[in-house]
Amino acid sequence: MNKSWKILAIGILACVLVIALTPYLWILLTSFKGRLDILSPDPRWFFTPTLSNYPEVFLGKDYLPLVLNSLIISISSTVLSIGIGVPAAYVFARTDFAGKEDLFFFFLTTRMAPPISIAVPLFMFFTALGLTDTIYAVVIAHTSFNLSLVVWMMRGFFAEIPREIDEAAMMDGRSKLGAFVRVVVPMAAPGMAATAVLCFILSWNEFLYAFILVAFEGRPLTVGIPGLITPHGTLWGQVAAVAVVATLPILVFTFLVQKHLVRGLTFGAVKG
Repeated sequence: MNKSWKILAIGILACVLVIALTPYLWILLTSFKGRLDILSPDPRWFFTPTLSNYPEVFLGKDYLPLVLNSLIISISSTVLSIGIGVPAAYVFARTDFAGKEDLFFFFLTTRMAPPISIAVPLFMFFTALGLTDTIYAVVIAHTSFNLSLVVWMMRGFFAEIPREIDEAAMMDGRSKLGAFVRVVVPMAAPGMAATAVLCFILSWNEFLYAFILVAFEGRPLTVGIPGLITPHGTLWGQVAAVAVVATLPILVFTFLVQKHLVRGLTFGAVKG
């Protein structure tokens, strides 16, 4: 019976894997197809590959700087979110003060509102500051919605670390800040890595805020994709090439920190 269940589980996982990977495989193949193969009424799995879509879009249409913009925006917003959110989460986990839960709920509500309801006020705010069409506006906007995620996740991670560790560090002569920086933060590093990966992915994939806040300067890669829809038709090969390149940093980043990611997502799940 156990063997039958194991075979069934493997079969289900295989089906899910095929369903999940087939769209990406199709996009990858499309990025190496010519226009005739792409527009063929019959799906073509076998064709003569071409690399022309990549230089045409990244060099000919100058999309390469958009990749750099996306990296700058994602990394900057992630660093800011972690730098601000981690100390805030530590305070929520370790300190008792009036209205703590209400304030914590306020942080979470910033993720509950529909993005479009926040986009227009943000545009007016950055227009008043003269920051529209700049990369700074996008970084601040992405930090605003990533910050609540960091506070929410890291509060749970810090809550799993016994308070006695902080007290022991302070008894050894460290200040509360020193205990936080030198003792607690290294112990919560797996959780921080997992949170950073999620922040990076959310910022990298975000479209709406960047589309509204920037038109020319500071455009990320996601905003550049609609520019490949022309009056003469959609340049599907170039769209696929941009989509493939857009997934690479996420795959590489996740692969590099996968050990910390797994440890972070399971941090505190099992207690001795």
